Amino acid sequence: MSFFEEHKKIHFIGIGGIGVSALARLCKARGIEVSGSDATASSITNELLDEEISPVVGHNAENLPEDADMVIYSEAVPASNVERVRAEELGVPAVSYFEALGEITEDYRLIAIAGSHGKTTVTAMLGLILERAGMDPTVVVGSKLKEFGNKNVRVGEYSGLTDLFVLEACEYRRDFLSLHPALLGVLNMDLDHTDYYHSQEDYEQAFHELAEQSEEVIWPEDVSEYEGEVGVPGDHNLMNAGMAAHLARRLGVPEGIIAESLKAYHGAWRRFEYKGMTLNGAAVYDDYAHHPTEIMATLAAAREKFPDERIVAVFQPHQYSRTRDLLTGFAQAFEDADEVIIPNIYAARDRAADKESISPEILVEEISKYHDNVRYGGGLEKTAEYLEETTEDGDLILVMGAGDVDQVSYRLTA
Repeated sequence: MSFFEEHKKIHFIGIGGIGVSALARLCKARGIEVSGSDATASSITNELLDEEISPVVGHNAENLPEDADMVIYSEAVPASNVERVRAEELGVPAVSYFEALGEITEDYRLIAIAGSHGKTTVTAMLGLILERAGMDPTVVVGSKLKEFGNKNVRVGEYSGLTDLFVLEACEYRRDFLSLHPALLGVLNMDLDHTDYYHSQEDYEQAFHELAEQSEEVIWPEDVSEYEGEVGVPGDHNLMNAGMAAHLARRLGVPEGIIAESLKAYHGAWRRFEYKGMTLNGAAVYDDYAHHPTEIMATLAAAREKFPDERIVAVFQPHQYSRTRDLLTGFAQAFEDADEVIIPNIYAARDRAADKESISPEILVEEISKYHDNVRYGGGLEKTAEYLEETTEDGDLILVMGAGDVDQVSYRLTA
């Protein structure tokens, strides 16, 4: 019996998350009755309302239907969450997002994309290649794609173990070890999630553990930079395209379809996404970059695409612990920007000691050792006000970060 035949009613805690919402959409498409909740409203929870999934804003024990046969929760939801506690009281099985993915993908031929950077892009690229090739994949991607109806999931037909399921495999807390891929692509292994991994060796070991439970593995050294045309800028995207093309070839896709698909790929939500113009005529782009390597790659792509514009980089670090542990890398990451603004640091899973160990002002001071035009923005609102006053026609504002810094983009282009 498949996962979708076994379950009739599933409650999702943290349904506004990019991964959990994708699973909720997939389960609903497969005929499962879906409910869910999240701490705050968001663009995703609003979209789910339009799709006849009615997420509740705020966590409450009463949100959990008593006849639910499973609870799926985001890794960000602690065991003390009132809905998880209620599930335990009722005897309803509760699993994390990746544990659920592991169960679901047992019924598919799983293609997983892992790595510190580029997972979303390669997953999207490969999903679109396979779609064009008529292979009808199911795809779970960490962003929204216009080709998928501006959603983070593509639901393919399901008939058995030969059906393809493409997803990005996150290494945080070794979560991806819930998966058993038929084909695994590893993009890169730059130390990240330093609140969990305490050395490069430990970080790389996690990927090797995943490789050991995969049938076939494509490592970074197996892939060369793609030589065809790609619809998104930057050398890093040529490398991403190289991995997507390599995996597609292993799945039997003809070269012509690979080339057509990569040329037609124009990016995903919050991946060098054009948001619009400010009243003063500056162009605003938004990107999810939150690691030094990603910042450098995104700025290099911006400089390649817009060689003559003045680039203003607005970067909101994600996690105090990551900012502290990768401080030197962040300090040296802004060479291609003409001006750098740090509005604040977004807290996520940070302890009090983490918050005491680093600040936006300290990061600004470190960046100033390598860059002569950097400032502390004093929060998102003041940063937006500063940009409205100082940018002009011909400038490019590049807003980067994995937190809520996209509020700056929305305000500037409203």
